[in-house]
Amino acid sequence: MVLVTVTLHYWTLYGLSAFLKRWKQRFRGEILFVVIAMFAAHMVEITLYGWVYLLLDNNDTAMSIGGAVDGSFLDHLYFSAACYTSLGLGDLFPMGTLRLIAGVEALNGLILITWSASFAFLVMQRRWRF
Repeated sequence: MVLVTVTLHYWTLYGLSAFLKRWKQRFRGEILFVVIAMFAAHMVEITLYGWVYLLLDNNDTAMSIGGAVDGSFLDHLYFSAACYTSLGLGDLFPMGTLRLIAGVEALNGLILITWSASFAFLVMQRRWRF
């Protein structure tokens, strides 16, 4: 999953960079466009991890999510978002092997979020003139 999400993020940022290079004329909402595109990429990455949790959750202690879970995709998506953003609310928690995947997702999310922040900073630094 790390390879998939990092590759997806790379191509998102690469595409945004190429779009901004081709678009020589500055437009008012370019940073807004960049932020929305990066947010969409993060949501896709969170959703991919949510699907992984749903596929791996076998409702026993060897590999499952504990807490107030009804087994729906939304529970797994919520758990993925809490891990990816390192929010870690604690109402849902991984058990068994999913603990390792949740930890890797948290590290992966931290790296991708900071990569997005760095990219947004560079776009603002290079294209915004005050």
